[in-house]
Amino acid sequence: MSDLNRREFLRQSILLAAGITLISCEDEKSDTVDESPGQLIGNQPTKKVVIIGAGMSGLVAGYELNRAGHDVIILEARDRVGGRVLTLREPFSDGHFAEAGAARIPPDHDLTLGYADHFGLMLDPFYPQSNYFVNMSSGNRTLIPASDYINEPPWGGFPADRKDFVKIRGGTDKLPQGFADALTEQIHLATPVESIEQNADGVVVRVSGGTEFNADRALCTVPLPVLNRIQFTPSLSDEKIEAISGGYNYAPSTRVFMQFANRFWENEGLNGWGNTDWPEEIWHPTWDREGPKGILMSYMYYGRAVELDQLIEEDRIQHVLNRWDSVFPGVYDHVENGVSHSWALQEWSGGAWASPTADQDEALAAHIGAAEGRIHFAGEHASDNHGWMQGALVSGLRAATEIHERDLYL
Repeated sequence: MSDLNRREFLRQSILLAAGITLISCEDEKSDTVDESPGQLIGNQPTKKVVIIGAGMSGLVAGYELNRAGHDVIILEARDRVGGRVLTLREPFSDGHFAEAGAARIPPDHDLTLGYADHFGLMLDPFYPQSNYFVNMSSGNRTLIPASDYINEPPWGGFPADRKDFVKIRGGTDKLPQGFADALTEQIHLATPVESIEQNADGVVVRVSGGTEFNADRALCTVPLPVLNRIQFTPSLSDEKIEAISGGYNYAPSTRVFMQFANRFWENEGLNGWGNTDWPEEIWHPTWDREGPKGILMSYMYYGRAVELDQLIEEDRIQHVLNRWDSVFPGVYDHVENGVSHSWALQEWSGGAWASPTADQDEALAAHIGAAEGRIHFAGEHASDNHGWMQGALVSGLRAATEIHERDLYL
């Protein structure tokens, strides 16, 4: 299959999966290299759109709306783009890095893969498929061949097709940066939104410092735990207020990273990956890089993340090292530095991903992503793929399509 045909195949599959109307090559001459996976269809009157949040959903919406001819501004409270896509490059050395947020891409996440292809990003296997994974359970340390571990993981509830999971070469942050590079003039960083007011004429968005942005439509992609920092006039629906007020759970997640002078675990035939019944996942993020150094990462969520979040930085690192001494004997002799990242403690996140109970999902899910007047909503919390870039991208495109096709004056 040629590169051009592959792009068209990806685009057709992605748009169908997202519930977006397909454009026929016979109707419009859109079969070009410049096509994007979520390209908006048809000519519509230009609208002024303010997007709150430069995470994946805000970026993809802004990118496609801008390409469709709309006047887009993106306001981001952080000093960076990407939201919960965050690649840590410090304090590591020798070109090593690790993912504090989104990292692995399942093979059926066509939209994520499609935009990686669109921006010319290279993909690599996420998991190593050689040497041994380590499993520490009930004090017993077991070494598991890579093929067994990948195909039949020692814990349930996770896809068995992990051999086909991929990652973005050079860091996941290259994907949001691909969007941002095309939106340089539209993105305003370190610009927290304080209020959104809608009236018969449009929307007024006010930011810290008093600056106002007037628009025809607004798209809010702010995570629910911090959405109550924005004052809405008129008030949002009762269902959204309930979700914002703690009625729609978010998962806490904390990761602790340590760089080692050498990959001493390889002396035992280990690849640096595994899990424990603490519980935690253990990753070696740059297992496929050249050189002697290596990074090991402890990935914890829910109760264990909450416990770790009570500790100061140095104690978090020490706590993990203490436990790892039995997982990777000799760990103290080779560690160079460490750092941790907690999403629950992040000012503009308040959690790692939406994790509602079944009752919460049934009562509120349909309302969270619903537009209210001229204000639209998106984010992984407003999708069926909580905790994945795919969910944020699908949700962002759904909202962009709403805005693109909505009447200018309604």
